[in-house]
Amino acid sequence: MSIAGALIILMATMGFAVLVCWYTRRQHLRWPLVRNPEHASERPNDLSFGYSIIIGFVLVAALGTYQDAKLAATSEAQAITSLSRTALQIPAVLRDDLDHQLVCYGRDVIKYDWTAATDGTGGGTLGGSPFVDASANRIPQTIQRVAAPGVQVRDATLGALIQQSEQLSQARADRLDQAQRLPLLFWVMLVIGGAVFISLSAILLADDHAYLQLMIAGGTALLIAFTLILIGSLDRPFSSQPPLPVIHPVAMQRALDGVIVDAPDPAVDRPCP
Repeated sequence: MSIAGALIILMATMGFAVLVCWYTRRQHLRWPLVRNPEHASERPNDLSFGYSIIIGFVLVAALGTYQDAKLAATSEAQAITSLSRTALQIPAVLRDDLDHQLVCYGRDVIKYDWTAATDGTGGGTLGGSPFVDASANRIPQTIQRVAAPGVQVRDATLGALIQQSEQLSQARADRLDQAQRLPLLFWVMLVIGGAVFISLSAILLADDHAYLQLMIAGGTALLIAFTLILIGSLDRPFSSQPPLPVIHPVAMQRALDGVIVDAPDPAVDRPCP
């Protein structure tokens, strides 16, 4: 989520609270009492409790998605590092080619793939970038050349390369999967529930002083606004803006730098196709 989007949510929520307070006083709205006045607030409390359960569930789900996305991004970078280290045990020509493909993959992930799935601009496999799809496909193709007849390589090394290549593909799939946004129905429930919650806060305090009513309703609106902003940021873990929670491609950049530094051939840092 962008800073502008967060400010819009904050201003809209606070503006709604002020509008509801003004309207309840102008129209003299009151919460209809049941026969026993002692139970007049039971229904609002039940509604508030229900909304708290919903928003808590969505917040926990969004936080879990954020943590899983961070773990997937780290696993993807670790797979790059593992492939580069295992490549030291294969013939030089194939080793340098594989290192170059890993460098190109890391560059394309950072440049094209990082926000593609969240923003809906990918168009490739699993919502990712087609440029990264092409880079990812070239890595197993290079490993297949290692398995060609006449290539001197140990079976254990070849098996490790195949396994690490599969781990890289799975880690990218997990990262793209975690970038998928919450269903629209969740947001509809949160927005409608927040509006009802704020309205009840204003109506229940309509008989009190205007400043007290505005302070309670405004505080409720502020809490709901920050909760929605937090959920929105966790729901877009790769494309939010600081200081909101966001996952940067730090691990991938470190893995990319490590491949370039440790590669025996400096040419692995050449331009990508």
